[in-house]
Amino acid sequence: MSGKYWETETPQTIKTGRNFLKYFKGAGRLQVAALYKDQTTGEIKQGKTAVLDMEDLALHPQSLDLLQSFIDEAKEQVVS
Repeated sequence: MSGKYWETETPQTIKTGRNFLKYFKGAGRLQVAALYKDQTTGEIKQGKTAVLDMEDLALHPQSLDLLQSFIDEAKEQVVS
């Protein structure tokens, strides 16, 4: 997929207290951004965004292992 996928595709989004995740399935991209409170306005804003590229991750299995480890540890912390 070429072009600006974020302008043509509607992502699945999740906002947490500190993060904003946007999954662009068609483009194979996951955007992860920090959320912060603007000190002047008090408005919650999106900070710098990192993009995970599914194709690139698939070419580097160690990166998938690292992400899976992170996810597994996060799941262990979920309060039921």
